[in-house]
Amino acid sequence: MSRGKLLSIKKRVQSTESLKKITKAMEMVATARVKKVEKNLKGVREFLNDTKRILENIEFVGNHPFITGEGKKALVVISTDMGLCGAFPTEIGRAALNFVEKEGIDYVYAIGNKTIPFFKKHKSTRRIYERIYDVPTFDFAKTLTNDLVNDGVGKIFVVYGKFKNRLMQKPEIVQLTPIEIEKTKSSRYEYEPELENLVDSALVFYVATSIYSYAYETKVSELYSRQNAMRNATENADEVIRELTLEFNKERQASITQELIEIVSGAQALQEE
Repeated sequence: MSRGKLLSIKKRVQSTESLKKITKAMEMVATARVKKVEKNLKGVREFLNDTKRILENIEFVGNHPFITGEGKKALVVISTDMGLCGAFPTEIGRAALNFVEKEGIDYVYAIGNKTIPFFKKHKSTRRIYERIYDVPTFDFAKTLTNDLVNDGVGKIFVVYGKFKNRLMQKPEIVQLTPIEIEKTKSSRYEYEPELENLVDSALVFYVATSIYSYAYETKVSELYSRQNAMRNATENADEVIRELTLEFNKERQASITQELIEIVSGAQALQEE
């Protein structure tokens, strides 16, 4: 076996080792980031639950589209801006695309750079929000909600990355409006100046809070998906290095054996002369 083949295998081992260092570093970064983000997830969920409790004590009056569902039908797609997190953003995009075609969605509001391959040229795409945040903010959720209101949206669906556990993150689709809140038997509050104005503000606030919660949960899912993907990549790199090292040793042994055969054969030829 030529030395060129041995050199080629050695270079492949070195490049795989370099790649392994990168994936290991990215896994560590994702682990550090998810710890910071996940600790706030409980508070975000409680924020949404408190908002629901407020709505339970409000008598819905008026004809706001978020109550009646009248108007455009919209899908909010919450995905990621970055890749290297396995099939997570692709699964969200495919689930969203299938839902749009199945339900006849009028408008699509796509969040994240990874939604572009699915919705950049789609006829229903109303807006794509790229690189708006690193960690979701309530201010962005309010901006998106205002866009929905201004565009005359009455029925809202959301597809996001549901965080089930550290090893499983799957897309989930929920219907956000028309809002159906279980009402309390009696209200303990009095409102002023006008209940209808309060209801309109409360409805917008609830939708913004929900979008904020779903976006935050998607971010946690993204980081865990990236952590898992980089861990798998590191383990695969270890396996590739092991196989290449075994191949290198076999080729080197074969080369040494061939050289010995040639030396012995040459020595015997000289003796016969």
